Amino acid sequence: MVKKKITKEDIYIKARMLSEGVCIHDATGFIPDDILEIYTKAKEGKLRDIEVPKDADLNNIEEYLEMYYNSPIRKLSDGASRSRVILDESELQVILRPNKHSRLDFTVVGENKATISDGGEVLATCRPIEKPEWLNEKLSNGMPIEVAMPIASEEIINVVFSLSCMNYNSNRGCRYCNLFATSISKKIIMLPKDTLREWAKYQGEAVQIATDYGWRGTIAISGGALPPRHRPEYLERMGIVLSALREYVGEETLKEIRLVYNHYPPEDFADMYKWKEMGIQATSIDIEVMDSAYFAAICPGKNQYKPHAYWKKAQEAAVEVFGPGRSVGCIVVGIEPMSTLLKGVEERLSKGIIPLPLTFQSAPGSAYWGFRPPTAEWLVEASNKMADSFLNHAPKFLDPNRIKRSEKRAKKKGPRRNRSSPEGIVLDEVQRRMRGFI
Repeated sequence: MVKKKITKEDIYIKARMLSEGVCIHDATGFIPDDILEIYTKAKEGKLRDIEVPKDADLNNIEEYLEMYYNSPIRKLSDGASRSRVILDESELQVILRPNKHSRLDFTVVGENKATISDGGEVLATCRPIEKPEWLNEKLSNGMPIEVAMPIASEEIINVVFSLSCMNYNSNRGCRYCNLFATSISKKIIMLPKDTLREWAKYQGEAVQIATDYGWRGTIAISGGALPPRHRPEYLERMGIVLSALREYVGEETLKEIRLVYNHYPPEDFADMYKWKEMGIQATSIDIEVMDSAYFAAICPGKNQYKPHAYWKKAQEAAVEVFGPGRSVGCIVVGIEPMSTLLKGVEERLSKGIIPLPLTFQSAPGSAYWGFRPPTAEWLVEASNKMADSFLNHAPKFLDPNRIKRSEKRAKKKGPRRNRSSPEGIVLDEVQRRMRGFI
């Protein structure tokens, strides 16, 4: 399987785009005009979400979906996650983050082609990531499929059992996050179970459409933080969602999809065995940062539920149940000292847990909105050192049959592009060093 070469220069260009953003002169074909307009309003502090009528019946899933689809906050979040490009020479993916003050100029130069330049010098050319064909389809109620998919791509689809975040609603949300920040989500608190069943059917239908097109990726079972009195119901709510997936997608197809639990750690780690019985194959318990003091300050709602040490123990318990490499968790790179970040990554990897590094970006409407990401130099240095740790512990995670499966797939479907996270460069650096092996 032949992949394009990744160089240090490619990674540095991507790091600059993540750090500085790009000054967009024309984004035709790359970012929808309405998303750019919404982003501009957010930057100027003029973005306003829709007003929820006092008599709105938010237990009526049809009424909820209509308002949710028209929410500028929802469009902004979805647009940002899907405004990704591929750098031509390296095939690295990166999210486009508009910044009119950036030295990096983004200019469309032809159909599906743009340049990234600095002072007139072209640093890279790129093309948009094609929207999966199935994302153009509609649900049975006539609404776009994306309404039932908070996050969806060729790699991952989020299926949620909660449409609101108690932490965000009570001003205890993670300081850089705006998930479930719509005015609609703030109102509903918790869907009644009968309403959740109706919502789950639309999610099941959406995934069925994707799988009918041949999609076989990862489904993350997730949702916002539950109110304390509803936490004991989380397994039942998970079951409702999983039952709908089995009804619409079918058991045989579902076996070809990786199901991941992506939510809070349970009160009782023995619940993880119940997850496994329900079909869950891995976990993503996001600890956000490696420093417990930063966790308490930046993620007050999560810390109020359980301290940082408990979240880490939950990741370790998941290794016992699902195996090394099947316990992962997102971390935000650039919001804590490099020393604690690197020490924490090394420690997690040593226990069979894979941290998923994402570059810090403050989301519109979050408490940290406007805070700057780390510099490209800082990001490259930290990522190089994290890559050292990843490669040092790689043998305990690598499947010895993976290369053979990759070669078999390449013969059947053609070469696969480099696996690249659009929000981080650690995986890119690992691939640069291990070209041909992952």
